[in-house]
Amino acid sequence: MTIKYYTIGMAGHIDHGKTTLTKALSGIDTDTLKEEKARKITIEPGFAPFPLTNDLHTSIVDVPGHEKLIRQMIAGVAGIDLVLLVIAGDEGVMPQTREHFEILSFLGIEKGIIVVTKSDLIDDEMRLLVEEDILELTNSSVFEHFPMHFVDSVSSAGIEELKSEITNLLKDTPVKSSQGTFRMPIDHIFTVKGQGTVVRGTVYEGEVQEGDELIVQPGNDKVKIRKLQVHKQDVHAARAGQRAALNLSGGSKADWKRGHVLVEPNVYSTTDTIDLVLSTGEGWKGKLKQRSLVKFYSGTSEVMGKLVLFDRNELDNNEDQIYCQVRLDQEIVTKRGDRFIIRRPSPEETIGGGEVIDPNGSVYRFGTETIERLKSKHEGTPVERVQQLLNKVGSMSERELKRSIGMEEEILQHTLGELLSEGSIEQIQDYLVSDSTVQHIKFNIMNKLQNFHSEYSLRQGIPKAEIVQSFQSEVNPKIVNSLLERCVADSTVTITDQFVHLSHFKPHYPEKWAKRMANVLTILVEAQLEPDDLQNIYNAQQLPEALYHEFKYYLLKTNQVVMLFDEILLSRKAFDSAVENLRIHTDSSFTVQDAKTILHTSRKFLIPILEGMDAEGYTIRESNVRKWV
Repeated sequence: MTIKYYTIGMAGHIDHGKTTLTKALSGIDTDTLKEEKARKITIEPGFAPFPLTNDLHTSIVDVPGHEKLIRQMIAGVAGIDLVLLVIAGDEGVMPQTREHFEILSFLGIEKGIIVVTKSDLIDDEMRLLVEEDILELTNSSVFEHFPMHFVDSVSSAGIEELKSEITNLLKDTPVKSSQGTFRMPIDHIFTVKGQGTVVRGTVYEGEVQEGDELIVQPGNDKVKIRKLQVHKQDVHAARAGQRAALNLSGGSKADWKRGHVLVEPNVYSTTDTIDLVLSTGEGWKGKLKQRSLVKFYSGTSEVMGKLVLFDRNELDNNEDQIYCQVRLDQEIVTKRGDRFIIRRPSPEETIGGGEVIDPNGSVYRFGTETIERLKSKHEGTPVERVQQLLNKVGSMSERELKRSIGMEEEILQHTLGELLSEGSIEQIQDYLVSDSTVQHIKFNIMNKLQNFHSEYSLRQGIPKAEIVQSFQSEVNPKIVNSLLERCVADSTVTITDQFVHLSHFKPHYPEKWAKRMANVLTILVEAQLEPDDLQNIYNAQQLPEALYHEFKYYLLKTNQVVMLFDEILLSRKAFDSAVENLRIHTDSSFTVQDAKTILHTSRKFLIPILEGMDAEGYTIRESNVRKWV
């Protein structure tokens, strides 16, 4: 079974019930500091394990809601896959609700749920007002399409429905890649007596194992992993999406702090000059002069720096994207595509956020030439643009690609030729498909089959149409059919009677019930030609009712029984023995009475047996006589 790992962020105004909701969902109280208990507010991000299913494991991050703790809030939600924006029903949208909403938008969070807590305190009229308040806040944003749930964390009203919604949203969410190089921003450092220094964080990318040698940046400190834990459980490895604690040896631990990053050696360098594309928030109404001091947040880091503008001398509220640069007082680790937040240091307020274009910016001149240069960097080379678009949408026809990308025909054709020759994209049927999409679909096909076989071992496999349909929101069915054919060709998958299954898989009794199910067949064989109702035999073995029809179908499909009538099934051994017995003791034809004398069974069973012989082509009935074929 392949387990998927995700991180869920809990955001919202102070005292709106985030910590209580976290406890209602996970059973864990994330307020662990004495000060948090005394003041009844969250000061540091809290983390709780929250496994939803056997193959879907999540961690909940409960972040502070107080306006003075925005730094901790940003560090907590960095790298989350899904957000629960919490709003108390008795108060509605509040100042930190709006600021958290904008921060989440700037961080590019695309999946989430609006959770209205304390719903037991409001009546229907207040509920409508809260809904209107939320719709006004989320209007024209990605949050506008988030489902809304009303819950009461104390009585648990609505909690199970919320869990189901979370499961449904995450099961089709791509997991963070564990194939790339390891990166984990550090958000907590502490010392364990007798063990040494431990750092905690959410693994952004890659995978790490005990004994691996890593680097703590900034500082280029070499360290080695002595021990690994995921939610206080010892493990040998941790991968992208998991919340991990790493016991490290080596390095100058005194200099480490929140914002340092644990990475693989010789991959990431530090930087203090970063090219950005910035959007300002509607909630910010101020102005910012050229080279003003700002606080720059990326991952878990918070660093002071100057905002450098290239096409204006003053920044104000503007919905357009602004190409600019930040020059930091201290170096950090970041990469192209990372999200960031910029805040004014005094008075403290969120200005905006966006995406890193180039982590290693240079000194540029003021003017349109630099803007065009940064814009070109943002959009990327023709190869990067085509790859980025296909990675995002999965697949497109060449005609759709031309229309969407706005690239000259000659450049596009050259680019496609280059990508096709190096295998970064493929032509499948009439569609261009990124290699990452191909690998994603193949991985998920295998994953679906492994999970299905594990859960439904009596069944042959998943109907082909169901497999194809499960990807309909991602790619055209023709592509899935082609990839299934490819899996068949390389012998990893087999299609039997339109049921898709792993090639090595054969239907079998579930391990837990194997002995009792085998007893049912033994009883049928011993009953010879006059068996009891299959349901009665099955129930007598105290087998689960939910598996009865699958068990019955399995016996028929594997040709171990022959259906006589209703729930009466004859063992194949008894049926074949009856056929052989009649062949030996009859001539070219025989009557019902002849068969009755030979087989010594009543008409209740005899007639269905003879009709079964007709159906299987052993005999042909002519009036009151049956002739051997």
